[in-house]
Amino acid sequence: MVAQIISAIGSESFYERLVGLLSGLIDCERRLVVKYSRFAAPELLVNASLDAAAIENYLSSLYRLDPLLRLVESGNVPAVTSFDEIRTVDPANAFFDEIFKSGEILDELAILLPSPGHAYIALCFDRQARCFTTTELAWMRRLYPILVDAHAAHIRFAIQGRLGSLFGDGQVGVAVVAQDGGLVYRNTNWSRLCGELAEQQLIDTALAMPERAPVRLEERILHWEMSSIDHAQIRACRIIFAETGSAGYLKRDAKAPLQGFYQRYELSPRECQIVEKVMRGYCNSSIAKKLGLSPGTVKNYKQRLYYKLDITSEREIFSLFMQYLFEESDPVAAPVGAASGDFS
Repeated sequence: MVAQIISAIGSESFYERLVGLLSGLIDCERRLVVKYSRFAAPELLVNASLDAAAIENYLSSLYRLDPLLRLVESGNVPAVTSFDEIRTVDPANAFFDEIFKSGEILDELAILLPSPGHAYIALCFDRQARCFTTTELAWMRRLYPILVDAHAAHIRFAIQGRLGSLFGDGQVGVAVVAQDGGLVYRNTNWSRLCGELAEQQLIDTALAMPERAPVRLEERILHWEMSSIDHAQIRACRIIFAETGSAGYLKRDAKAPLQGFYQRYELSPRECQIVEKVMRGYCNSSIAKKLGLSPGTVKNYKQRLYYKLDITSEREIFSLFMQYLFEESDPVAAPVGAASGDFS
């Protein structure tokens, strides 16, 4: 396997080949590779997991409840973790974490590889029916140093070889500037994200700020850092990142928006209990057991809920709540020159 990982370094299909190799070692139903940033919405680099509707749902809003994004924004990122482990360590976010797993993901094992620009590349493996064990997590942690070294080598080779798809194809522009101000590298997204702005204006604006301090320029967030890549051509260079800013992880307690949602639709106490259990992913029999009701009674309550909310399915309950949640949590844009990394 190590030889196969090495052979993928510097290729356009590096992440796809890497996650494919690892999936052969671990029993999972689905796999994907996601780039997480402190400033922009996550980007799917490899998708062997989600259908078009699920991708649209995730990228439009659900990503703001992604527990991996929460870890990246907090700066407290483990090498290897799972959703089940995160819920145990961080119970304050249990409700939103349970909502997030409503996409038929009981558990996800994630390997988080650090990347330049406040970013992480997450290799994700999903299970629908059982959780990953501590033994499986320990196994991946032993493999982690090899993966980190391979990933660092891939970034180095990608910049040297001017690989256009470095850091994905959609949301981040990357430019590498030498000590003399000359441009060593730019990926395909750099020019696109420059838009009508002059390239030199972006570079000058970014470098006017201290290292790793973001600045907002129109809809873009610029930041830079000294290259940590151990290669003579790149070592003393500055890497500049241009990203399309987006709302980050939703930093809210679940209690207040739930109460507001119940009040908006004038739900009875029992209907409130049903809605909360539905959004946690419980089936009718589980809801009945937890509330001391019969499954038939739960079904009747649901039918009345559908009529009151003008919907036809459980998923629409979830969608209505998400719409309400994000309407109540619209982010305020940071001013130009903001040095804070918190744009949520």
